Amino acid sequence: MGGRPEFHNVDRNRYGRIFEPWHNFEIVITSSKNNCWVVVKNKSWRHRTVIRSHAGNVGYRGALKKSEAATYAIGLNIAKKLRRLGVTCAEVHFRRLMKVETCLQAFQNVGLQITKLTHMPRTPIGNPHKPRKKRRV
Repeated sequence: MGGRPEFHNVDRNRYGRIFEPWHNFEIVITSSKNNCWVVVKNKSWRHRTVIRSHAGNVGYRGALKKSEAATYAIGLNIAKKLRRLGVTCAEVHFRRLMKVETCLQAFQNVGLQITKLTHMPRTPIGNPHKPRKKRRV
């Protein structure tokens, strides 16, 4: 563990390292109106998940998960852990615009550099000209 309890469950390579200095990291922000999920992936190591965080992980329950303070705490949690790992810069990918600004403020406060900001919206599945089937209960 190296005296750092937050890295007890992180996969290591055969040399006991979590990552190499030349590896690229990707932060994926997946948010809804109710919660915010942030996943850090090591792009150079087959997109392996390094850290994952959400509102329940940083101590927010119930309706407080929706708040901006919860999103900011998630961003701080991720940024602090990355800085303790030794990561100085990362790319950010996000699906929805709702929580991104708050997460970026948290990253900037800790000193994590963002090299690339990419919006990757999910498109609906199916034929757009044909209406969806009515839901039967």
